[in-house]
Amino acid sequence: MPAHSSHRLQPLDVSCFAPLKQAYGQQVQKSMHLGINHIDKQGFLLLYQSSQKALSAANIKSGFAATGLVPFNPQRVLDMLNIQSKKITPPSSSHGPWVAKTPHSTAEVQKQMQLIKELIDRHSQSPPNQAIGQLAKACESTMHEVLMLRQQMEELHAANQHQKRKREAPRSFIASGGILTGAQGQQLAQEAEQALEGELQERKKRAPPRCSNCHLIGHIRTQCPSK
Repeated sequence: MPAHSSHRLQPLDVSCFAPLKQAYGQQVQKSMHLGINHIDKQGFLLLYQSSQKALSAANIKSGFAATGLVPFNPQRVLDMLNIQSKKITPPSSSHGPWVAKTPHSTAEVQKQMQLIKELIDRHSQSPPNQAIGQLAKACESTMHEVLMLRQQMEELHAANQHQKRKREAPRSFIASGGILTGAQGQQLAQEAEQALEGELQERKKRAPPRCSNCHLIGHIRTQCPSK
């Protein structure tokens, strides 16, 4: 027999072995329901003997008829074959034409746009809705990521500014000895924070003018009384 054809040409495979396996499986299930979970050689022979009813004369004759042996009829087997020509497609290459999908990078966005332009130029009957939808999905995902990154940058900037103010603040030490309550510690921390804010505000204020003629503060050279 040709290779991989016994399920079509072997009479026992066609009509006898499958019913035999089914009958033996039913006998095993009955034994398991009775609490017998181990089958030795002697038990196998007993179960197999009761399963041999599947090897009946009717099943054997139907197997020979189904394989086209008795009566001889090769066309019966040929009719069961489903022969289809398999189309061999070359392996896809990374440098091949761009296929419509959701882009995840600027290069893929450009390829998607080029594909949409080609579809429009060819005057296709169905508009490239799928390619446009995938491009819109990628843009929406990118905008969400940009908003999340922008929020993280703002939070990091605020945290860095707070750390910078702490480094610029003058250090104050609590006197050793005695007892410091939690309320007193919070009060000291608030006073230090207020002092830091006040110092920063003073730095932001513009210094008063100084005269370059008499070097006095409060006026400029053009308004100097000694000029």
